[in-house]
Amino acid sequence: MSKKNKDIEIRVEASEKTINGSQVTVNQLFIGKKQIGEVVEKGLKSFDYEMSGGFKGSVKTFDEAVELIIRQWNLQE
Repeated sequence: MSKKNKDIEIRVEASEKTINGSQVTVNQLFIGKKQIGEVVEKGLKSFDYEMSGGFKGSVKTFDEAVELIIRQWNLQE
């Protein structure tokens, strides 16, 4: 018997933070009220991401960072 796929709504909230003396935009990803990760733009084609479990990494696109955070969250749940 297979499980049915559930639709999950993911909310992205942008905020400004000061990191190493410069203002950067931090995009936080939420499922319900729980924060599952955040994405920080480091340059023109560089994004750092951090998951709530402490895993960090760097990718070339914002969409790739969001996809990796969602994929890792899905594996943990």
